Amino acid sequence: MMISFGNRYTSLATLIRKIHDKLITTKSSEIVIDHYFDQIKILTRRLTLVRSVQTLSGISFLFNLLTIFTNYINIEVLALNLFGLSVLIFSIAIILFIYEIQLSTKALSKHLEDLKDFK
Repeated sequence: MMISFGNRYTSLATLIRKIHDKLITTKSSEIVIDHYFDQIKILTRRLTLVRSVQTLSGISFLFNLLTIFTNYINIEVLALNLFGLSVLIFSIAIILFIYEIQLSTKALSKHLEDLKDFK
């Protein structure tokens, strides 16, 4: 899952850089610029979500490691609590990931709108 989250971040970063370069180097019409700003709003939300998902997943992984350690030193009550906390945190990360996927679909719909305008 961490690799998947990292790949989404890399894809977002590439897309943001591409839009940045296109806006800076070309003199686009007002309609095109407005469209890009709509995409930028979505990309900003997605970037925040991916960062949150990665952070929560990392914290969850850390709690899982602590669970293994506390089990190793025979503190079972703490191990159970840590494991429950890690499952809860990772569940939140997955919910945010699902929401980010929905935003990704919305962003792709914006691209399709562009193609419809060309017809």
